[in-house]
Amino acid sequence: MKTQRFFPGWWMLGIAFFVQMIGSGTIMYSYSVVAVPLGTEFQASRMVMMFGLTAMSLTSTLTSPLLGRALDRYSIRLLMVVAALALPLGYFLLSLVTAIWQVPVIYAVCMSIATLMLGPLAASTLLARWFQSKLGLAMGIAAVGTSAGGFLFPPLIEWLIETYEWRTAFRLLAALILVGVLPATLLVVNRPQDRGLQPYGALDAPAQAHDATGATAPSLLKSRNFWMVAIVISVLFGVYTALLGNLVPFAIGAGVSKEQGALLISIIAACGVAGKLVFGAVADRIDLRAGLAVAIALLVAGLACFLGEGLTALVAGSVAVGLAAGGMLPVWGAMLAWLFGAANYGRVMGQMNPVIIPMSLVAPPLAGAIYDRTGSYNAAFILFIVLLALSLLLLPAIRRSPQAQAA
Repeated sequence: MKTQRFFPGWWMLGIAFFVQMIGSGTIMYSYSVVAVPLGTEFQASRMVMMFGLTAMSLTSTLTSPLLGRALDRYSIRLLMVVAALALPLGYFLLSLVTAIWQVPVIYAVCMSIATLMLGPLAASTLLARWFQSKLGLAMGIAAVGTSAGGFLFPPLIEWLIETYEWRTAFRLLAALILVGVLPATLLVVNRPQDRGLQPYGALDAPAQAHDATGATAPSLLKSRNFWMVAIVISVLFGVYTALLGNLVPFAIGAGVSKEQGALLISIIAACGVAGKLVFGAVADRIDLRAGLAVAIALLVAGLACFLGEGLTALVAGSVAVGLAAGGMLPVWGAMLAWLFGAANYGRVMGQMNPVIIPMSLVAPPLAGAIYDRTGSYNAAFILFIVLLALSLLLLPAIRRSPQAQAA
């Protein structure tokens, strides 16, 4: 590897951090803040309010295999630029809606592209190319961007809505996103080889030479590891998405203000920073299955707190959920590289998303429907706890292949 005072891969890490901050902060973390004024304006039920997340998840399920293959074959920078235009367009269109059915259409068309290409799929693929050693740490640091966005944007969007009313707030947010994220995506360098470099930690050969798995779509679908990881991550992400989507309505029903509900999301995001840094730092040193087990246990603890009463229980639950979220992304990313290799990373993650996303598609409106029927989220939280406990039993079945160990 060329000797340089500063390895350009660290710039790619900074870009991955920033685009995930914008993408996750304005979409996933802020959805429950955005849903409240839309639901009030159009007198929608809790279940209908969650259809935006459902539509986005459905579209992501259908497109992620194609986008994953595109990331391995074409320009990551070009795909990120498209997403950097789609996200502000989505918020501008939201400011123009005249009926609630238009909201899921916008999320399906615009936000789905942004959540994939400004999220872990593109960012992790980029980092897997630039880092051979310290990959877990790099993914952990980049994943902190999602938490930083979750800390910053929900209260910011709530303030904009309260100050300017929601239509003007969404237009201002669209302008802020465009000015911030588009220049960052234009700075992406697809591969270290484009600069005459090798991945960080490679000595004599590019990281791709170490990838012996040769993962293809048919081989992945026959892989026990692929299915075990996908099922476990689908439950983790599905429960987490349901909590984020319903948290502000849930908190309001528990007797706290909209501002306090937005603050709970910021608490989740802030604790996610600590979780991602810790999990990312140890991901290269521990059994990654143990890391997922800890994330599952923390998410169960958070749900148990939400079954309690009062602001203290909500804060405690938010802390545990944030720490769990901190563990999910870096451990998942490191595990995919560990099991399948960096050269196949985008393909593997893209192929896995259709297995993961349906749970994220179903869980938010399911929790809302349970509330509409029972007047409480408790039954939904208990169901989620059971699913998480079952997913924990699958972790011992994840084992690295002899070919990957030899590589």
